[in-house]
Amino acid sequence: MQTVCCVCQKTKSRTGWIQGQSSKETRVSHGYCPDCFHQTMARAQDWLLARSGGNRSLAVGQ
Repeated sequence: MQTVCCVCQKTKSRTGWIQGQSSKETRVSHGYCPDCFHQTMARAQDWLLARSGGNRSLAVGQ
C-alpha cells in the first residue's frame, strides 16, 4: 500500500516524501506529508483562535 498526501499529492517512499505518481495497480492510502500537516494545523489553529475571539486558551484546548 502506498501513502499519498491528500494536499500536495507527494508519495511516501522509504527515504521520505517525493513528488511522484502512484501506479494504478498499487493500493493507495491518503494522509498528510509533514509539510502539509504543519501548514494545515497552523491554519486550523488560526481559525480556532479567530473563532474564540482571540482567547488563546480556548483555541488550543487548554
